[in-house]
Parts: sequence; C-alpha cells; structure tokens
Amino acid sequence: MKVLLDTSLLLPTLGIEVERADKILKRLRDHELYYSDFSILECLWVVNSLKKKGKFDYDSFESGIKSILECYAKADINAEIVLKAFEIHEMGHKDIIDCLLYSTALHNNMKFASLDNELKKFVRNNNLEYIFFK
Repeated sequence: MKVLLDTSLLLPTLGIEVERADKILKRLRDHELYYSDFSILECLWVVNSLKKKGKFDYDSFESGIKSILECYAKADINAEIVLKAFEIHEMGHKDIIDCLLYSTALHNNMKFASLDNELKKFVRNNNLEYIFFK
C-alpha cells in the first residue's frame, strides 16, 4: 500500500524525537512510503527552531535527510492538489501544510500516515474522504 508520511513521522529519521511516532512507524515497515517536499520544508522549520535553541545534531540531520530522499519515494504534486488544499484551508483548517499533505495523499491514491488528531477530526467533521492510515 502507498502511504504518505506526515512531517511528524519524518522527524525521527532526522534524530528528532516525536511522541507516538515509533508505534505507527513499526506498522508501516511493509508499505511503500512516500514523502512530500512540503514535509521537507516543514522539517527544515523544525530543525531551524531546534538549532536556535542549541538542540540540533547536524550529523543526525545529515544522515536522516539523505535517508529520506534516497529511501522513500517522492509524492507527485500538481495544480489540482494545490487547489484542493486551498479549498480545505478555506473550509477552516488553518495549517496549510496539513491541507497540502492531505490533498497530496488524496490525489495520489495514498493513505496518509499522521499523528494529527486535529486534522483527522476536521476531515471527519467536514465529510471529507478519510484516507488516514490506521
């Protein structure tokens, strides 16, 4: 099964601990895993914030980013994905990166592996297609 990884599930590969990530990552081992450039951007924001706080390990980041880019497939993006993300954002979900990632998974016929309960609730409450990895 094709599964798009949310940013929170890429961060551990960069040496950044994320609560509950290990449980879902173990269940994803036998699936075809994808990343999005949007998540790479979001990872860089997190890394930059940690670096400013002196909580950054460059070696872990370097090996992790190489691992992500070399081992996972890159999810395609097109105008339809961006437009759907904008529509979801306009419906009231404030995190545009979440909207882009959800839309990317939806339009590429993937499951979306995410720890984001707020996004899951938003999708359900707005009768959007529930594509989250369980």
